[in-house]
Amino acid sequence: MILKRLFLVLLAAVSFVTASADEPWQWPIAGAEAGDSIIYKPQTYIGEELNFYHLFIAAPLDAVVVAPEDCVVTSVGWNYSPSLSSATSSSIEAGEDFDTRAKDMAEGIGHGVDPKYVNHSIGLRVADGRTIYISGLCIDRAFKTGESIARGDTLGRVRYSYRMVEEPSVMFSVTTRGGKVDDPMTPFGLTTSFIPPQELKPVTELTVEQAHEDIDVMIDAFIDCYPSLDDLISREELEKYRQETKASVTETIPINKFRAIMERTNAMLHDSHVAYWGIPMSGEQRYWDVYIGRVGDDVRIVLAMDGFEEYLNRRVTSVDGIPADSLLRMSAQYIGGYDAAVEEYLKCTQFGTLMWSYIDYRPDTEGRGCEVTFDDGTSLHVEGHIWRGERLKYSPSRRDYLSVNRTGKNFEVKMLNDSVAYIGLATFQLNEIETEQIRDFIAAHHSAPHLIFDMRNNGGGHDEVMRKLLSYCSDRPYVAVEGYSKVMHHSFPSFAHARNYTADMELFGDEYVAEEGRDGLYCRSEAKPIMPDSVAHYGGKLYVLINENSCSAATLFPANVLRSHRGLVIGRETRTAYHYMTALKFVDICLPNSRVTWHIPLVKCVFDTTENPRIPYGRGVIPDIYVPLTYEEVASTDGDAILNRALEAIANGEYLGENPFGDDAEGGCAVPVWVWWTAAAVVLILLLALLRRGKR
Repeated sequence: MILKRLFLVLLAAVSFVTASADEPWQWPIAGAEAGDSIIYKPQTYIGEELNFYHLFIAAPLDAVVVAPEDCVVTSVGWNYSPSLSSATSSSIEAGEDFDTRAKDMAEGIGHGVDPKYVNHSIGLRVADGRTIYISGLCIDRAFKTGESIARGDTLGRVRYSYRMVEEPSVMFSVTTRGGKVDDPMTPFGLTTSFIPPQELKPVTELTVEQAHEDIDVMIDAFIDCYPSLDDLISREELEKYRQETKASVTETIPINKFRAIMERTNAMLHDSHVAYWGIPMSGEQRYWDVYIGRVGDDVRIVLAMDGFEEYLNRRVTSVDGIPADSLLRMSAQYIGGYDAAVEEYLKCTQFGTLMWSYIDYRPDTEGRGCEVTFDDGTSLHVEGHIWRGERLKYSPSRRDYLSVNRTGKNFEVKMLNDSVAYIGLATFQLNEIETEQIRDFIAAHHSAPHLIFDMRNNGGGHDEVMRKLLSYCSDRPYVAVEGYSKVMHHSFPSFAHARNYTADMELFGDEYVAEEGRDGLYCRSEAKPIMPDSVAHYGGKLYVLINENSCSAATLFPANVLRSHRGLVIGRETRTAYHYMTALKFVDICLPNSRVTWHIPLVKCVFDTTENPRIPYGRGVIPDIYVPLTYEEVASTDGDAILNRALEAIANGEYLGENPFGDDAEGGCAVPVWVWWTAAAVVLILLLALLRRGKR
């Protein structure tokens, strides 16, 4: 009997959990039933636009909108949707009036935008990884990204969601954990009209005409859209490349060979924010007895299978009779993903990929080995093997090297010893809760004499997070640098091939104007320094660790530190350039025949116009203390080389020397934060005294 009762209790518990897991989401309009007042479902037209994945729900103006499920806030801000596939957004400022800000934003967008359709939007991630997006709101309270919200909690009030929907409404959509659009109706227990996107049959080959058309669309898109083109190649050289590339395609071309054209283009127009995708890898996977790689200016054996360990770290003079320096030049033709004249990323990529570059782009090597000659005149025949799923063991293990600052967490904070605080930052895509946790750690360790900020292998993220973290790391203002933004046009003919914009859209407003004697359009604004935070404003010695995979915001952070002479930068040159990056807005250009999609940034963001021999134009942030990549670092024979060098600098008392940017870099850092706050308090006391005197 006891066992029977226990079984019934367990059955009831399981039934409850199952029922809870299958419980439909709460309808987002408070007090309404699921399905009430749906005005547009997926696969219906709004005017001439096909509504593919949104659910539009009408409700009285100012009706309460609630969270459909327990969730975490991922985004919150202003929103205006010129089409169902695009939006303009900005952050919500504390204390602003909704109608005033909506009007200002509409005027800033321009082109007859009705402020009625400027609204608040919120993103909510539920437990299974899906994200809910609701726009058409007026949000009454401050939400922090990373904040937990319970099912049924109030999010805001109904306003107007979309310019083609006249009645008050919200626009509701869902994406999967991977960011693909998902069904917005089934979670509410409704019969759905959503049709998942269909997988397209892969392209396997292109005719000569199709390949030529795709090459033209690609080159024209870069000329039309990419504002940093002249930093990389002249128009004459680009046109020559176009004609030579088209001339090289004289018969039907397999898609794998077309990929080689894409990679050569990506290497020639290299940018840390440019990418392409759409050609899956195919064919047999191979592996080799040993792998060659660049170490400094040499080529060496950097990886070996069991039984070949004796060849590790030996210097290679040639492969199949091709001199090592020629091998490096050949490999560089296929390496993209770095800015301007940045050097270290190219070298470090050749460390790990030189063997694949040689094998993949010399067709005569396929299916056979290669002959490696060493500096002592001896040679080794390296055999290639088809991988059939067997477990492979290589020496040395790269596990520790590849996991530097990649712990699976966005950040890590700890004390390395009694005097050194450490922050490992893997990304700048932090929510507000995470950003505040870093602030609180710094504030709690103001007395620590040394703070290491590690942004190696950090791919960047949000600019506002970068600026906040900088404000926590100094008790004095940073230098207000002179910069600007550049775009090519207000609207772009190449958007006829865009996935995310339409050809008639104007992305940039009147703030971008032409300047005499220069191509493109420019936006210049007053330079303002980043000010210390009132809670965390670290005044001790700062050490910033960087490497060849510190990109975007992870370049801007050490760039500000270097420019303001605020701390010591240690490691290797960043992947993004110091003076500028090309980012912010991106167009996805889909080539019509191959369906290759190019991700092209539209805004050149110039951080600093100062020319200084410390960092030549086009180079990345060059560290104060350079730690070259060595075989020993990758093999982790002596631990973490860059972190060890930072600890050595601390132990030896190495810190800032003469300011390479001169006296102007000290101008923004002259007054400690306590002086600013003291002055503000004095001003406030004087104002209060004057007010009291006026009342007498």
